[in-house]
Amino acid sequence: AGAELRCATCGGHLGDVFQDGFLFVGTPAAKSGKRYCIDGAALVFKPSGGGEDVFGDVPPPRTSGGGGGGGDLPGFLQPPKIVPRSS
Repeated sequence: AGAELRCATCGGHLGDVFQDGFLFVGTPAAKSGKRYCIDGAALVFKPSGGGEDVFGDVPPPRTSGGGGGGGDLPGFLQPPKIVPRSS
């Protein structure tokens, strides 16, 4: 099991760090020996162009024609349902 990573401000769970980075040859993990597994819901993406923030716990907008929303996939391949954070 990995060591748990927590937010220094609120103590919330961000993910885990594993000591098996050496297995990932040619990556920064191989150099440090550490592999970070960060939970997507813990992330907030801030566009460099100044657009709206994108929160990791909000599903992407549905598209018609299969561009990433999972709508064209069979049920067993559908992405997990994400429960949006309450406002």
